[in-house]
Amino acid sequence: RNTYAKYSSAISKMDSLVGQAIDNLKRDNLYENTIVIYNSDHGGVLARSKRFLYSSGIHCPLIVRIPAKWNHLYPQGKKPGSTIDRIVSFIDMPKTWVSLTGAAMKKNFQGRIFLGPDTEPPADYHFSWRERADERFDNVRVMRDEQFAYHKNYAPFAPNGQYLAYMHNMKATGAWERHHQAGKTNAVTGRFFEPRPSEEFYDNFKDFHNVDNQIDDPLHQSKIKELKKELRRQQLKYFDSGLMPEEMRNRITKEKKITVYAFVRDPKLYPLPRYLDYADLALARKKGNLKTLSKGLHDSDPVIRYWSVVGLLLLEKRAQPALPGLKKALNDSDEIPSLAAWAIFKAGEKDFAKQWMLREITENPGNKMLANVLDWMDRDSFSILARIPQEKLPQRGLLRDVVKRYRARI
Repeated sequence: RNTYAKYSSAISKMDSLVGQAIDNLKRDNLYENTIVIYNSDHGGVLARSKRFLYSSGIHCPLIVRIPAKWNHLYPQGKKPGSTIDRIVSFIDMPKTWVSLTGAAMKKNFQGRIFLGPDTEPPADYHFSWRERADERFDNVRVMRDEQFAYHKNYAPFAPNGQYLAYMHNMKATGAWERHHQAGKTNAVTGRFFEPRPSEEFYDNFKDFHNVDNQIDDPLHQSKIKELKKELRRQQLKYFDSGLMPEEMRNRITKEKKITVYAFVRDPKLYPLPRYLDYADLALARKKGNLKTLSKGLHDSDPVIRYWSVVGLLLLEKRAQPALPGLKKALNDSDEIPSLAAWAIFKAGEKDFAKQWMLREITENPGNKMLANVLDWMDRDSFSILARIPQEKLPQRGLLRDVVKRYRARI
């Protein structure tokens, strides 16, 4: 209740500040010569808002006040006070504001103009994405139209509610998490702290808060197929760099002395269609893909090796035949070894995996990927965290937070 009260107070304070700004415009006789734009970003103090691709995170308010003298800029057929049903994306805003001023438009502007005489037709689809949030690894893409949203979780092993120092500063987040750890949540309220499915699909008209995942509903398969196709089209169009994990991407581009922008646009260096296809195979969780994933552990392309490990991780015990290859992957680089160790753990060789994890995190406490894995493992990592020497813990950062949280729970 205190959190909701604080949130409501923040909204009231913001309204008051906007009111003061309008009063100042009126005082200076500028109000009728000024277009006033009032909108938020994707921020928020409540868990499942800031950084999350559900409606609670990406549905933002937008209010525009245009003086009557410029009524030719109004949306066609609309009057002041009207609600406009058109969906607007943030990438539409720069182009729209430049258009309203009559300034020259750069050719590389994305988005659609949504106000004024140069208004363009609305986009049929809107693309949202999430990758690393502060210290935490993640990778999500969303394609939606006015009503429906298709989510692709490229890191489904990571819970939505994984620990984030910023988000967990809010007492209600910690209280919710402790409630879940005590077994007091249900299938809906506890889902935030559990691993995710590879895909989600929501009807935003009937389910604005995106609680009822209808990815397997036969009635929606045609729409799901449509949005999946559009997602792939836009990933290819905009050269989605997220199919290569961040540490790997940073290392390779540094070695090649090339920007990420140029790197992902070179099909010889970054064959995105192949990566998209292989990631789909890895995320499918089908035992029939075991042979392909096992072979992929030895591919010359580190991205294929990475997605092979992810696919085997998601197969859990069904990945036992791939254990020899996964053990060799412990000598690979970047994010691969840490996820391979977790895949070995899930495939059944728990003691072997724990010994490797303890040795690696002790020798390399700055291993961010392994720190993430240890947190995702929850209680399964407690025996590892208990044995990390105190002098090996960094002064700040994720690993120290993970160990601190473990100690608070025992």
